[in-house]
Amino acid sequence: MNRSLIHLLLLALFCLAVPAPLSAAGNGIILTEEVQLNLGDSFMGEREYYRAITEYKKFLFLFPHSEQADSVLFKIGMAYYRGDEFETAAGVFASVGEKYRESRYAPTAGYYAGLCFWRLNRLDEAAAAFSAVATRYPASGDAPRALLEKSLVEFDLRDVPGSREELERFLAAYPQDDRAAGAREALVLLEQGQDLPRKSPVVAGILSAAVPGAGHLYAGHFGDGITSFFLNGMFIAGTVVAIQQENYAVAGVVGVIGLPFYIGNIYGAANAATKWNIRVRKELRGRIAVSLDAPF
Repeated sequence: MNRSLIHLLLLALFCLAVPAPLSAAGNGIILTEEVQLNLGDSFMGEREYYRAITEYKKFLFLFPHSEQADSVLFKIGMAYYRGDEFETAAGVFASVGEKYRESRYAPTAGYYAGLCFWRLNRLDEAAAAFSAVATRYPASGDAPRALLEKSLVEFDLRDVPGSREELERFLAAYPQDDRAAGAREALVLLEQGQDLPRKSPVVAGILSAAVPGAGHLYAGHFGDGITSFFLNGMFIAGTVVAIQQENYAVAGVVGVIGLPFYIGNIYGAANAATKWNIRVRKELRGRIAVSLDAPF
């Protein structure tokens, strides 16, 4: 067998061994940017977030210089966000802003980074992220809502003047925004919040020390107050009766058993007053959040 025939046979074997390339004319498809992106979008639409992330990452690996790279990276961040992986999502959103500062996705990525930090209760970082969006991209649709969210974050940080300042900044910059009326309503609520009724934990503790249960009643916990009054009253009465009968051993036992209940009554009253204040503040925050149409 001559050498040319051998070469032809080897070539034929090679062609049989190597699978044919994907082709739209055959049974397969050509792997293009559009095809790979559609794979990720399909999983995203089905809420298969981690499978979507895998396909989006494949896209960036296969087509690193694509003009759609910024949107794909943003979509990875959104997939993590919707999958409640807020820490990772925040990092991805930050990468969008760093790598594609002029991208149309950069403002939205910064806004969602703020939401991620807010979800993680990293309030200072959330405020900084929202502020950066409003400062760097004032003409974007994300800037006004970033200011509104920052206002609520400042409220969560117990900085009412800071919250008011952000609302006023929003109204000055975007007076025609559809959410302006809500922002003005939030300002009124903030003013009302300055005069919110408040229960003093110290007063509640002193009242319960004087009359068990009185502090609970002061804090609005009527059921706990009545229970504490009767429970501690029984121990106190039992101790007093035992002393009057000169049964000091029994008096000592009853007193020792009743002492933790008495002390707990004092701490419980102070805690009830604190919870009352938290509830009132929560209700105010909820009303402000509704007026601002905040995400949470």
